[in-house]
Amino acid sequence: MNNKRFIPALLLIGISTSVALFSCSKDKPAPATDDNPKLENLPGHTYTLAGNGTYGYVDGLRANAALNNPNGVAVDAAGNLYVTDQGNNAIRKITSEGIVTTLAGGTGDGLVNGPAKSAKFDNPIGIALDSKGNIFVADFGNNVIRKIATDGTVSTFAGSGVIGFNDGKGPLATFNGPAGIAIDHADNLYITDNHNIIRKITPSQDVTTFAGNVHSGPGFADGTGSEANFRLPEGLAIDGADNIYVADYSNNMIRKITPAAVVTTVAGKLAPGTDNGASTSATFNGPLGVAVDKNGNIYVTDNLSLIRKIAVSGEVTTFAGTKERGFYDGANLQAKFNDPHGIAVDASGNIYVGDEQNARIRKIIPPAK
Repeated sequence: MNNKRFIPALLLIGISTSVALFSCSKDKPAPATDDNPKLENLPGHTYTLAGNGTYGYVDGLRANAALNNPNGVAVDAAGNLYVTDQGNNAIRKITSEGIVTTLAGGTGDGLVNGPAKSAKFDNPIGIALDSKGNIFVADFGNNVIRKIATDGTVSTFAGSGVIGFNDGKGPLATFNGPAGIAIDHADNLYITDNHNIIRKITPSQDVTTFAGNVHSGPGFADGTGSEANFRLPEGLAIDGADNIYVADYSNNMIRKITPAAVVTTVAGKLAPGTDNGASTSATFNGPLGVAVDKNGNIYVTDNLSLIRKIAVSGEVTTFAGTKERGFYDGANLQAKFNDPHGIAVDASGNIYVGDEQNARIRKIIPPAK
């Protein structure tokens, strides 16, 4: 069973049930079938940066390391990756050479602050870095936002741990299953909340509702601030102009929110599908993660195990994947994924994906220009 994809529906009948399902049995990862494991940095190809296809918890180099439902992915200026290892309740760091270490957590589920080695998380999903190198995590199961300082100290940045909807400062605020997270150039945080809203947290820990309306429930509407509606928004990304992009999972759309909170639809339709083409005719099937490169191109992890691209022109194409779940390293359009979720882009345009059910971090090299 694909646990994470069933969570949105279960959230409608109670977050406690859905959190419990994170810990139940998972699909067995697909076996390795790649015929060329040495695809590093080959233009137009996908390869495995870390993980070996078995669920586990082992630090090490590339295939010697083991992950358990790696989800959110963030990349720093030096090319290091930070991953929410959801099944292990750990935050892992992966260097550009594929060396995997544990940054924080991994000692069981819970809500424990303090030194990184003793801290506990509960099904962490989204992850992002601010301008100072601090790491922020959407701690889904704990309904809080956590901060990992540069010295490794873990603290609760916002939220009380109680499920709810309340704006306020730091621990006075409440969340309902925070999932996606992104940070703008002023170090403001933006969070997708399963109340079908986007929350904003300032560096001084003031939490407000930035877009969407908790009282109107799930739906679809463009507009400004509370005029807009979302339906189980998941991943977030921010471009160079501080526009926010939202993977609006159950609306099958990619939405854009300007710094003034004006919400529009970038691409997709309410009806699910995998049609490529102009943004007005293209379709998605449960978009999960979203990332933006330095040129403004948008990359999306689609629930049908595809990586889609929305060019600046609005043209939607399939960037990697075949629609067939599985595992294969090779040419991008022959590569196979199994529940790709988090996605990030580095300064060179390389794409990194948390391939959950394959228990791997995949690296996608763009085609040569």
